[in-house]
Amino acid sequence: MRLTKFEKETIILFNESEDEASIYTYNAGLKNRLKKFSRQYPQLCHLKEKNKYGGVEYLIDKSRLSIHFQSPYSEERIEIVTQNLLKRMEHPAE
Repeated sequence: MRLTKFEKETIILFNESEDEASIYTYNAGLKNRLKKFSRQYPQLCHLKEKNKYGGVEYLIDKSRLSIHFQSPYSEERIEIVTQNLLKRMEHPAE
């Protein structure tokens, strides 16, 4: 049985009482980042379980978890980036 993309969830769960957060995911990029982080810092993050469909659950110290919201770029910023890209395309580094 294969899961649909809709079924491949990412769930981040923590409460105000405990020091660890649970991250359950099927997302390949996030799984790789968690695996690398857990190898680098096993005292802060570790694999709790894998399932037969490719999902993993890691426990991570809550102080290491950050949720970041990125504002959209302004029209001015988009124009500057576009112009810089066009210049690089016209004059590629040799």
